[in-house]
Amino acid sequence: MKNRFFCIGVLSLSLMACASNQSANTTANQPPQTNPSDAVNISSNDADNANINNNTNADQATNSVYFGVDQYNVDNQYDSVIGYNANYLASHNGASVKVAGNTDDTGSVEYNLALGQRRADAVKKALIAKGANMNHIEAVSNGKLIAKFSNASDDGRAKNRRTDIIFTKQQPAGYHLDSNGLPVVK
Repeated sequence: MKNRFFCIGVLSLSLMACASNQSANTTANQPPQTNPSDAVNISSNDADNANINNNTNADQATNSVYFGVDQYNVDNQYDSVIGYNANYLASHNGASVKVAGNTDDTGSVEYNLALGQRRADAVKKALIAKGANMNHIEAVSNGKLIAKFSNASDDGRAKNRRTDIIFTKQQPAGYHLDSNGLPVVK
């Protein structure tokens, strides 16, 4: 009988903890807002380069696609990121990418690995739909195992809900990893 009350107590606390992770702020459930023209620079214009280099949210000027809570559909705001990478892959036969799906720390390891894989697969599918060769794209999941930002805040969790497009062969000019380890094409 004592064990039954203990189990019920633990389950109740778990449910309350899950509920307390839900933010009253609805923007926490949305991907970080990015300016698609800042996400990937496909212009050689010096003014465009200066705009990206002076971006106060440099962590968002990446070769990444962000997602809302429990979401894996690629938002239209990332059309320029998808289009640039698909065009590059289509026109450079030796190029290849690893598309790595990531999540925040909410939920189990298993759930987040599956969600990260759905995110990676969605970005892979979007790249293929824009003309990239599917044989040049590997979709993998990091789940919540490789957090680039602290999950202690809504902002950090939002930044961890993303898929990174990482060039593994024949990288475009200006490709590098930023100070957070995120892929950037400048």
